[in-house]
Amino acid sequence: MKKILLTLAALAAISTVNAQQTYNFFDPADVDADGWLWLDTPEKLKKYCGVETKTKKYLIKLQDADYELEAGIYPECSTDAAYVGFGTDGVKGGPDSHTGAIVLPKAASNFSSLTAPSLKGGAILMYLPDCAKLDVFVSAEQENINLCVHVADDHVRVSELQMIKGGEKTGGFMGDNLEGVKYTGSWNDIEQLEDSQFGPNWNQQFKIQSVLGDKRAILIGNYMKDSPLYIHGIRVLTYTNVNSGAGVEGIAADGDDADAPTYNVFGVKVDPSYKGIVIKNGKKFINR
Repeated sequence: MKKILLTLAALAAISTVNAQQTYNFFDPADVDADGWLWLDTPEKLKKYCGVETKTKKYLIKLQDADYELEAGIYPECSTDAAYVGFGTDGVKGGPDSHTGAIVLPKAASNFSSLTAPSLKGGAILMYLPDCAKLDVFVSAEQENINLCVHVADDHVRVSELQMIKGGEKTGGFMGDNLEGVKYTGSWNDIEQLEDSQFGPNWNQQFKIQSVLGDKRAILIGNYMKDSPLYIHGIRVLTYTNVNSGAGVEGIAADGDDADAPTYNVFGVKVDPSYKGIVIKNGKKFINR
């Protein structure tokens, strides 16, 4: 494999997040070459998603809707590796659709975002050691997808998080437009969202993206009354390594080994024929 050193121009093109050492929040063996965890197998859904108990922990914690169907019964989140999502044409299995999802039940019929978080639909919760990158791929039965992102600057309880300890952003009507997503698609760069900090520092801007060791609790919930929210994929990069995966610029250089594994900028092992920016023997190159 021919190795070509990065030029200054190529170095300048590397994003800010990749300038620091980052790691995938999920097991690198389960993500694709771009760092996405696709929830398309029973094994991955069972491994990462569930209702947390004292003895069972999950990286993606399922949170049931917060309204009662009847006394003590709440709409429950579910997972389905065989679920066929909606395409950009609003048809199940249509263009850009994905199979496999976390299914977040719809919000109550009398829900209003002005009264959030009361009566909202199901949600997922992630406790991150810090946050470098956050993207989700979602679909719904309606054209305008509406979801919330609640965030706190520590690993607080769900009740505190839902009271918007740190900040809140809404996708859909009267909020961020999910980058024009209709029926299905990825909402990228969520980590760049910022809002006024509530509490004693209410006049300060609060951003989801953080620095090394700056904890984040992130809740993504369904604000739609007419459709479940289907989460098909999640991409989360952190500055702290929470598993045994190799991080961007975190691959130890132990001499120039011609047989050393090759990684992309997300720390995912790739085939030597992979084109683009790669890391081998702890050094960055462009594979052409």
